[in-house]
Amino acid sequence: MFATVRNRRGVIAGVEPYDHEGRLHLVHLAYKDDQYPLDERLLWELEPRARVQEPTALPNVSASGPMPPEDFDALVRASRWTAATPYFDPDGHGPLERLPISSPFHGAVQVEDFQLVPLLKALRMPRVNLLIADDVGLGKTVEAGLILTELLLRRRIQCVLILTPASLRSQWQEEMWTKFALDFDLIDRAETHALRKRLGMDANPWRSFSRIIASYHYLRQDDVLEQFIAACRTPADSPHLPWDLLIVDECHNLMPSAFGEDSDLCRTLRLVAPHFEHRLFLSATPHNGHTRCFTGLLELLDPVRFSQDDELKPAVKARVPEVVLRRLKREINERTSPPKFCTRLPPQAQALALTPKEVALSDAFGAFRARMRILISSGERRRRMAGAFAVEILGKRLLSCPTAFADSWRRCKEGLAEGAGATEADVNAAERAVRQDTGDDRESEAREGAAAAVVGSWLKAVAGDLTDEIVGLDKALRDLGFDLTKPDITAQDPRVDARFEVLCGLIDRLLRRGSHWRNDERLIVFTEYKTTLDYIVRRLRERYEPGRILQLFGGGGKDGMNERERKDVKRAFNSPAAAVRILIATDAAAEGLNLQETARYLLHFDCPWNPSRLEQRNGRIDRHGQARDITIFHFVSDQDQDLKFLAHVLKKAHDIREDLGSANELFDEAAHRRLIEGESVETVQGDLDRCLTAALGRAAMDADSTIATGADGKEAQKRLDALAAELDLDPSSLRDTLESAMAIGAGRPQLDCSGITKTCKVLNPSLPGWAEVIDDSLRRETTSGATGAVAKLAFDLDPFLDNVGGRYVFRPKPDVLLMHLSHPLIQRGLSLLTRMRFPGTGKEVSRWTVRLDGVPVDADALVRVTIEELAVNDLRETFHHWVRSVSFPVKRGTLGPMLPAESPNHQRDGQTTTEVAHHRLAQEVFDDIEVQVKAFLLGHAKELTDNLHRELGTRGKEALKQEDERYRSRQGEVSALIAETTIQKLEREVEKMKDVRQQGLLFDEAARLDELDRSIEEKRAEIDRRKKHYEDVRQQLEKE
Repeated sequence: MFATVRNRRGVIAGVEPYDHEGRLHLVHLAYKDDQYPLDERLLWELEPRARVQEPTALPNVSASGPMPPEDFDALVRASRWTAATPYFDPDGHGPLERLPISSPFHGAVQVEDFQLVPLLKALRMPRVNLLIADDVGLGKTVEAGLILTELLLRRRIQCVLILTPASLRSQWQEEMWTKFALDFDLIDRAETHALRKRLGMDANPWRSFSRIIASYHYLRQDDVLEQFIAACRTPADSPHLPWDLLIVDECHNLMPSAFGEDSDLCRTLRLVAPHFEHRLFLSATPHNGHTRCFTGLLELLDPVRFSQDDELKPAVKARVPEVVLRRLKREINERTSPPKFCTRLPPQAQALALTPKEVALSDAFGAFRARMRILISSGERRRRMAGAFAVEILGKRLLSCPTAFADSWRRCKEGLAEGAGATEADVNAAERAVRQDTGDDRESEAREGAAAAVVGSWLKAVAGDLTDEIVGLDKALRDLGFDLTKPDITAQDPRVDARFEVLCGLIDRLLRRGSHWRNDERLIVFTEYKTTLDYIVRRLRERYEPGRILQLFGGGGKDGMNERERKDVKRAFNSPAAAVRILIATDAAAEGLNLQETARYLLHFDCPWNPSRLEQRNGRIDRHGQARDITIFHFVSDQDQDLKFLAHVLKKAHDIREDLGSANELFDEAAHRRLIEGESVETVQGDLDRCLTAALGRAAMDADSTIATGADGKEAQKRLDALAAELDLDPSSLRDTLESAMAIGAGRPQLDCSGITKTCKVLNPSLPGWAEVIDDSLRRETTSGATGAVAKLAFDLDPFLDNVGGRYVFRPKPDVLLMHLSHPLIQRGLSLLTRMRFPGTGKEVSRWTVRLDGVPVDADALVRVTIEELAVNDLRETFHHWVRSVSFPVKRGTLGPMLPAESPNHQRDGQTTTEVAHHRLAQEVFDDIEVQVKAFLLGHAKELTDNLHRELGTRGKEALKQEDERYRSRQGEVSALIAETTIQKLEREVEKMKDVRQQGLLFDEAARLDELDRSIEEKRAEIDRRKKHYEDVRQQLEKE
């Protein structure tokens, strides 16, 4: 229903009582103009000139002249394109169904059929609770964007929160804007401080914005979480939850634990999730091999269907495909020709010919590690843990490169030289600081350096027993040419560096032809450490032209990289015209980046101990949009047993990458045994291979693996094509409608279109009424801050499709933007055209036109009436919005029976006319039948209302019955779980887990398992914790 408030028109999207007496109502208005705010909640009775608009009357044909046909068509299209949510089947016996999807028309993306499967699955849910567990690189962000956009279009949601790792916040914000024209606010400390400076110290960012992106590490902080909960308070009798949609990216980071207390992140999600109507979780590895963790994650997603348990009972197992969707690239490739995704070739090991000096450093550290193991083997647990961390923090740096190790060893020696020795508690605190994810490489380096100093200080107590080993490490570094008395180790060149030489050989072989750089190749080099990055970048820029090498690391501020600089690096690396050929990046900076447009080669300069992080690196180029087969390189050496072991780890991670989530702890344990405890490579590798074989399948989810929307993988596209025909939406109509809107008051042409490039140029970027939206949405960013050039417009995909090796790949262009229904420029045009339909705007039009031809043989004329249908429910939520055109033959002043419906894009056919005689004849025809047309409209409105009442009543009863049965069933299940949660059941679970440990498949929870096995108090505490959790779930179900 339309309303006018504060001289603005909008759709009433919701109404709820504001006071207990029912005197005041809180009305949610979604405005239909281009002003801000886009929507507003206000007290209806307190607005002085608020009024509900009656349906627009028929045009006064006799007292006005006709519109030019092209402008009339644009007016009708604007109405159609803003009313594309029909509750009934809009095309009768055609391929469409009720409430067809339209979000693909609202994005600057090439949507693949498999990406529409999650959207269709979500829309079948009364409440969206969906876990998308697709393979890395399939486009989960696009799939989430399609669901989000569709729910917004249907007015099912308004308030949205996206929780991500800190490093992905800007990536999400950019993708939501560039691909779907959805504006999100980033919330962090700085934004909260800025908001309070503007609005006062009591301003709450969680209440001030309706679309927010935040890091879940930020939200978990006590004061921030308290602010969020405070913003979620609603009246007890409110039918709405405070938030509509929660999207959690990389949700495995918030997974519950199998035993004991959950992590801070998991507890945060438990507190936050109940405040959301819909929940969408994303992760390529949502199952870590522990059923209790996986079912706990499902419970967070949908407590109505799932409870955390140590087994998946048959009834519960059958529900998993209802909410979990997982598809693999391999499966999609098997169904497409040519394959939709590239092939990842087996990892290529690059042999290092280590010099005696480099081998001497490895041997010296091996001796240090062996001696440390002896010294701490008889100590208490805290001492053993401190010693293990001392070996780890130095060993990881050595495996990165000698320079990184030299830097840490220098800091360790500084700690060793300090007066007082550090305690195990100090080492434990340093370890916690190092393991905390900051997203800032410089902060991580500072923590690593501080930890190395603490380790050195702690070593004072055993320094006398390590004299030979310390001397050996000092000598090995000195022989390599390092001067530990100088603070900037990265500025020093070691006398030999086999890693760097192999890297340069790889560059010369892959990226160069003789003395010239190839234009078609790029190389990405990944490292864990900023120290290693600084060293590589400096030496490469000294060896090659500096402009060929770019770096990417996490962290802003002085000497850091802000978001603009990171975007510039990404843009340059993805541009075939840019001079850059090599990108050196850290894990923290590159997480979530799309770098597949120009690069197919990647080198792991060092190898993270967590294979999932390896897979995240590989996913930067092995993803949707990669046109060529990719190759991953890594180092190996028979002279260094640690490098040999890590090469084996990388190969095994490649072999089982589709089941990697269940194997991470196996790799972690193997790395600990070899790289910290120093067990033999052969033993550890043999055990790892055996455990991996036994573990395969532990993370099987029985998820929905639907790849296509029909047998031929084209069902959804057929329906989209049918809907586009009903909406009169195609590239030419989109272009013509924008031209008509921009020409209002300014004349034609406003667009200069080229048939060769299939792009259009805006002729007057300073056009009054349009200049601001052109500047905001079309002008390209510049690094200097100067006014950028205006991008060209494209209305179909052709300018963005590149043929690479026989595979057409969608490539965004920096100087061309794809127009879609949600693009700000199109939205501005639709808003202007829509306002012209209503009286009182000063720009209203006659709303009728005349065409020749198309008249049935036995009729005098044909009258086509376009009707807007709008239906709202008891909550004043729009649930049916559609524009249809009906045609009637006219014979001797009488309206004949309605003709069969035809596609609107056929209705614009017919010869136009400017002759006054034709216009007068049309006026006379309409004068004769106006009363009959009004009678038809009244009858049509009544019939539509009756049908909607009947349909809503039937579907409502069915839905209530299904939901009631589901809730009763779940209440019974939760009660049974509470009754079954006993000491005896827990003991059986512990015995089962001990069997798993016997197979070498349990490491992360091993210590907790021992505590449960030994202590009856621990068992009782675990039982109490679980029972309280189930009681909380039961209370939540009652609220639901």
